[in-house]
Amino acid sequence: MKQYRLEQADKNLFAVYQVIYSNSDIEMWYDWNTRLNDTKFTDQCFWIMSDDDRIGGVVKINDTVMFPFIIPPFSDRQQMWRILLNCCKDIRNINGVLQDDVDILVSLGYKVNVNRQVMCCPTGASKKPVIPNGLSLYRLDDSFDITKIKEVMKEGYRGGIDYEIFGVPNDEKIMEDISYLLQVYKHRNLSIYVVNEQNQEIVGLCIAGISENMPLGFAEIGELCVVPQYRSKGIADFMLNYIKESANSYTEVVKLCVTVGNYAEILYSKAGFQAGPRFARMTKRSM
Repeated sequence: MKQYRLEQADKNLFAVYQVIYSNSDIEMWYDWNTRLNDTKFTDQCFWIMSDDDRIGGVVKINDTVMFPFIIPPFSDRQQMWRILLNCCKDIRNINGVLQDDVDILVSLGYKVNVNRQVMCCPTGASKKPVIPNGLSLYRLDDSFDITKIKEVMKEGYRGGIDYEIFGVPNDEKIMEDISYLLQVYKHRNLSIYVVNEQNQEIVGLCIAGISENMPLGFAEIGELCVVPQYRSKGIADFMLNYIKESANSYTEVVKLCVTVGNYAEILYSKAGFQAGPRFARMTKRSM
C-alpha cells in the first residue's frame, strides 16, 4: 500500500514546478520571472509524495494552502486533494483554487467564499473619452483631502455581489485602503474623480496608476466606483477610457481584479478587458 506524505521543498525548484504544472497564470503576469517570484514569497513549500515519487506540490502556511499543482504522469485531481487533506487535517482555508478543483473541494466539505479574476486590456481608449454633461474631471493626488472621498467609496460598495460577500468596510479601513493605493501608484499616479458641477458632489472616482514594482510596467486600476444614484449614466465607462488613454503614454497594458458576478464585469468586457482564469477562495464548512 502506497504511503503518502508532505516533504519540504526547496522554494526555487518548487517555483519552477508550480509555474509549469499549474497550467494557469491567474494573475496574468505574462512573465516567467514574475511568476517564479510570486511563488517564492515563502519557504513553506511542500511536495506531495507517494512513496518516493513527487505527485504534486502545495504551499502550506498554518491552516491555509495555496498554489496546488499535480506533477505528471500523476493526473487524478480528486485523489490529489484527498491525499493532501488526509496528510493535513488542519487545512481550513484554500486560496487560488482553479475552477477544475472547485466541485471536488465542495464534495470534500469546503465552500466557496468568493470567485475572482484578473482582467487585462491594451491601453489607448477604444473610444474617445467624453465626460457626460454636467460633470467635471479632476486629478486625485497627494494634495487632495482624501476624507472627501470616503463616503463615495462607502457608497460605491453598496449593492452587488461585493456588498453581499464583504459588506461595507468601516471608515478606518476605507481610509487605509485609499492611502495605501495612492502610495502604491505614487510612481505614476493616474487617479481621477468626477464632480457634479451643479451641487459640487463627488459622484465617482478611479484610483489607478503604475507601481514601481508592477511587473512589465503595467498600469493597474485599484478601485473604480460610482455612487448608486449616478450609475448607468456613462460615468464608469468614461473613467475607464480616460485611464486607458492616460496610461498609453507609459505602458501597453492596464489590468484590474474583479469579483466574478460583479455588475462591473460587463462594463470591463465592453471596454475591452480580457478575463484571465477564475480562481476561488474556499473555507472548510462548519460541521
